[in-house]
Amino acid sequence: MAEQSNQMTYKLLELMQNTGYSIVQQNGQRKFGPPPDWVGPPPQKGCEVFIGKLPREIFEDELVPLFSRVGQIYEMRLMMDFSGSNRGYAFVTYATRSEAAAAVRQLNGYEIRPRRQIGVVKSVDNCRLFVGNIPKTKTKNEVMEELSKRVTGIVDVILYEYCFDRKLNRGFAFVEFTSHRAAAMARRALVPGCVKLWDREVMVDWAEPEPDIDDDQMKRVKVLYVRNFEIRTTPDTIQKVFENAINNKVERVKKIYDYAFIHFYEREHAELAMSKLQNADIDGSNIEIRWAKPVDRDLYRIQKLNRGNAKFNNSLDLTQTLLLYKQHLEKKEYANSPKDEGIGSACAGESPCYSPSDLKSPAYSYSALQVNYTLAPAKLESMCKRYMWPQPTYHFLKYEDPTGAELWVCNVELPQVGLPLLTVPRRIGPLSTRACFSDQQAHVEAAEIALHTLKMLRVDLIQQSTPAQPIYSSMPPMQSCVRLPYDYPTIYPQTQPVVPMPTVWRTV
Repeated sequence: MAEQSNQMTYKLLELMQNTGYSIVQQNGQRKFGPPPDWVGPPPQKGCEVFIGKLPREIFEDELVPLFSRVGQIYEMRLMMDFSGSNRGYAFVTYATRSEAAAAVRQLNGYEIRPRRQIGVVKSVDNCRLFVGNIPKTKTKNEVMEELSKRVTGIVDVILYEYCFDRKLNRGFAFVEFTSHRAAAMARRALVPGCVKLWDREVMVDWAEPEPDIDDDQMKRVKVLYVRNFEIRTTPDTIQKVFENAINNKVERVKKIYDYAFIHFYEREHAELAMSKLQNADIDGSNIEIRWAKPVDRDLYRIQKLNRGNAKFNNSLDLTQTLLLYKQHLEKKEYANSPKDEGIGSACAGESPCYSPSDLKSPAYSYSALQVNYTLAPAKLESMCKRYMWPQPTYHFLKYEDPTGAELWVCNVELPQVGLPLLTVPRRIGPLSTRACFSDQQAHVEAAEIALHTLKMLRVDLIQQSTPAQPIYSSMPPMQSCVRLPYDYPTIYPQTQPVVPMPTVWRTV
């Protein structure tokens, strides 16, 4: 055993002399590199590969020559155990992304021993966390300041505005850290149930990693991802602005909420549009432009179902108003769209996105728009069925403002909520929404208020050992849907009396 250890020591010393790299063992791993003549910052993200299925008796003296065939190694990290053998896996960082991609193509499945094949894949070095249940009135600087009191290594905070009210955020943020280790330590420090921010429990999880697209493939992309549009901005307006900028036709524009995918006939046209219109003002809002990253629609949906998505699955507070889809469906703009446009980044489409086929589900219907079953009203209905509560009741009020525009207010009430949330069944509501521009939006926001109330009620019961107190109609709604600041019945003439909303049942 000692003789084998001495032989390995001599081999490692010889490798250091031949390459000039240093070898240091620390924290259960042995590091080879970086190059002695390296100048500048470390390689960019995406240059690291993961090596698995390694035989336990293989070390750097064999791995370095093998992986050096593909390109220049910046660093190799071989995981070691106390016995002196490796732990079956390692990480190799190359100087460029293209070399890392070549290593995956050439060495994945390589037979390093008779009938022993290694696995080589791209390493996912996730440095971004998702933080949910943030107060919607907080700004980016306030979120950064509050998080910096608890964790270190924060590089940036990505906070998106609520598309219907730019004074509010969307209730979640993405926090970028200096390294994967810093993000992991922050995730451990912000574990839900132990730490409160702004006197509320926040949800912390890994953000969905960005899809790894080869540089060669990205150079062929002819689609731009543009965000920060006003809700009132139409696809026709966007198309005219971009066509005027490039003096050419745009293939098509697909707008969803406050972001859009813009397809060009030529790559050069897309590059010209990005250079001319980056941060341009359209309808009073400065837009942001990025290259859309192509994704496989079927694979993307499978990943969402299997792994989950921290942005959506962990939160009941989803504002999913699909008013813009109505005009898209009427125009049949997506009828000839066989592929998904892609996503702009890891947090692309921060507003939930559904395909037109999803909107045609018979699960739930309004007078003019079919809505997907995952909307807030359907979630509330499903929860009531699960716990055998009576279905929620909705009441609508319709008003006219001084300009003649219609305003809608919705009151929602849960007649009897019992176990497992309350010891004795109680009535919750009525809870009121803010003034909305349509009955559809008011209906969705009323259901969101009820879901948010049930969620907060569950947290309160977990923290308190005493029996729950009755819920009265004075319970405040969620922050994105505040009560009306004025008495609309006295200010505006009531054009329609209170109409009981019949209980909506899902057709089977």
